[in-house]
Amino acid sequence: MIDIIFLGTGGSMPTEGRNLPAIAIRYLGWIFLFDCGEDVQRQFERAGLGLNKNMAIFITHGHSDHLIGLPGLLLRFSLLGRLKPLAIYGPKELIEYVKISQSTINLGTTFETVVYGLTESGLVFQESPITIRSFEVDHRGFALGYEILFQNPTGEFFPEKAEKLGIPKGPLWSNLAKGDSVTLPDGTIIHPEEVTSQRPQPLKIVYSGDTRPCQALREKSLDADVLISEAMYTTEHADLAQERGHSTAEDIAKMASEVGVKLLVLTHYSPRYYDGTAVLNEGKKYFQNTIIARDLLTISMTKDGTCSVKYPATTSAKTDQV
Repeated sequence: MIDIIFLGTGGSMPTEGRNLPAIAIRYLGWIFLFDCGEDVQRQFERAGLGLNKNMAIFITHGHSDHLIGLPGLLLRFSLLGRLKPLAIYGPKELIEYVKISQSTINLGTTFETVVYGLTESGLVFQESPITIRSFEVDHRGFALGYEILFQNPTGEFFPEKAEKLGIPKGPLWSNLAKGDSVTLPDGTIIHPEEVTSQRPQPLKIVYSGDTRPCQALREKSLDADVLISEAMYTTEHADLAQERGHSTAEDIAKMASEVGVKLLVLTHYSPRYYDGTAVLNEGKKYFQNTIIARDLLTISMTKDGTCSVKYPATTSAKTDQV
């Protein structure tokens, strides 16, 4: 199960009930945090994400609403005794930002912290079965989106094939199901593809960051299981979107419909739209399978890509299949 947890969904400034951008993806003991808006540390605790998990942080760009919560989060981890190393990825200016933040509060972290400055699109993180790539988007200055892939190493395991090949039930079956070749007592080597179905396409989550509509986002969003996109404005304020480097809900919803996105999540919408109803309505007009992000909304995805959406208690107690 892959969980996507929205810790902050606001645009530009926090409001009551909406923190600034931060999205956690929880999978196989890992926490991947995308952007780190104001007061993310409190949301981290409310979501029950833990402080000593395997973790990496990915920042989209250097505007304060996307990273001002990072110093506080690092301080909180240190005060509560985190020990596991932490990698942080983002535009190269992030390196100096973290250095200055640490020197200002005169406290280094209790754990190894490495900041990687990105200057171009490409592979950022890879640890089977997870691959994360960055891609440059069209905001104001250098800004990134992220593509997150979850690749199952094999398809369905067929016990009858394993039995026919004389593979004893137990650890060897487990290893083959995980994608590892095994050696039988007589020296015969069995490869996973001999006892499993074809490896499925990877599950794909795309996070746009802040951007005008652009070709890179369109290409990365092709057949995405989940596209998480900013929708700072509706078409009523399309001139502001273009001027300030953002997208409208219509822009993104039309694109999602055209490139085969399965679920579109609109976030980072302006406070002028209050609860986001206008943004959601505009998105659904062009792509029906659109939802609006709320703080502490959780999307759970199974290995076949089926998503269930659980709204925070303050919004609704329901769970939807999408």
